[in-house]
Order: sequence, then structure tokens, then C-alpha cells
Amino acid sequence: MKNRFFAMALALLVLSGLLAAQAPAIKKAYLGQPMSDFELATLDGKTVKLSALKGRNVMLVFPRVFYAVDGDCSICGYQYAELADQFQAGKWKERFNLDVLFVFPFSTEVTRSWIARIPAMLVAVEEWKNPKQEDLKNEQVKRWMEIARQAFPKKHAFAAAAVPMPFPILLDEKRELSRGLDLFREEWSGGKGDQNIPSLFILDKEGIVRFKLIGQHTLDRPAVDYLEKIMAAVL
Repeated sequence: MKNRFFAMALALLVLSGLLAAQAPAIKKAYLGQPMSDFELATLDGKTVKLSALKGRNVMLVFPRVFYAVDGDCSICGYQYAELADQFQAGKWKERFNLDVLFVFPFSTEVTRSWIARIPAMLVAVEEWKNPKQEDLKNEQVKRWMEIARQAFPKKHAFAAAAVPMPFPILLDEKRELSRGLDLFREEWSGGKGDQNIPSLFILDKEGIVRFKLIGQHTLDRPAVDYLEKIMAAVL
């Protein structure tokens, strides 16, 4: 009986090892090399597997989401709005044979709640660009106004219940993708709390990384016109 028990235990260990071997770990992404394959659930209850998108170009966007505990990254809200707008207006899907995937390292509930607050984030960005006259006496407010006007030139506004979602929102709740790519942090750029380094990858039809930007500061985000030039050059 003991021999039988040990044989069964050994077989289970071997099987678990084989299953683990079938799910290769996510590795850092290097230019000119394939992005690690992954499969994640989407906010609308579906799943997306990267290798299933072979034959199409892919843009992977990792927003910071929060700059501190319970502190929304309004810059991320602006980036989301800008990409959503240009993805549709610029016909990126057809023009560049492109799928855009937004990756959030949080649960469905947290992600859905954050997206619902994007309209408020866009209002905050407009207030940065247009502070009250009395606030301009503060040099920090004035300096940030100048930075914001340069970094966020467009005005985006959505109704509270009408935030566009023209591309899949992926849920990396276990953070296997974010950690594997070395993006997940508990403290970054002066803010404490669970967050990703804001990053963006462009993959070609074979899944090869042709462009990547790992942010060095929360303002380090590529504008859509810059991205269009990059895609025209590398895809």
C-alpha cells in the first residue's frame, strides 16, 4: 500500500512539473526579440492570448493607474483618452493593422471603478492648464500650468457613463505579466502604492518587439502623433 501511495505522489509531482513547464515564465521584453506569450482575462469577460494575434501588429499599453494609494493618475486618464480618440479617428486598426491592448495590474472591480473616474481625471488636467487667477501667484502652480499645457495640449471630455472602450482592457490581477516584464512597483517616481511603471510596447505581426518605452518619470508618455511616426517607420 505504501509503495502504491508513493508511486501516486511521485506521478502527481511529475505531472505538476510537466504542467509548469508548459507555461513558460514571462521574460523582459527586448528590442528585436519576441514578446513572451501570455493570456489574460478582459474587462468584458473574454480572454486575449497574445500568440492568437499573430498576423496583426499589437500595441501594449501599461498605465501607471495610481500614483499613490487611492490616488488616481490623471496623466494616465489623459493618455487613455488620447489613445482612445486617435485609435478611432486615425483608423489605426485598419491603417496599421493594429490591435491596442491596455493592461491593468488590478481586479475587475478596481479597474472598472478607475475607468469610470476618467472624466474627473480629464477635468483635473484642464484645471492644471487653467488655474484660477489667484492661484497663479503660487510659482509652483504657474510652473505646473506651463508644463501641463505643453504635455497635454488637447482637451478631452467624456460623460461619466460614456467612457469609450475601443480596445480590450486586460486584467493582470496576479501581476504575472507586469512583474515578468519588470514593470510592477510598490513605489515609483515619488509615489507609494501598487502601480506599474507607465510603459508602451509595439509588436510586429510576428510578435517581435519593434519599439518600447519604459517611463523614467510619470510625464514620460509618447504622444499619439509621435506614435504614428514610429508605427509608420517600424511596422
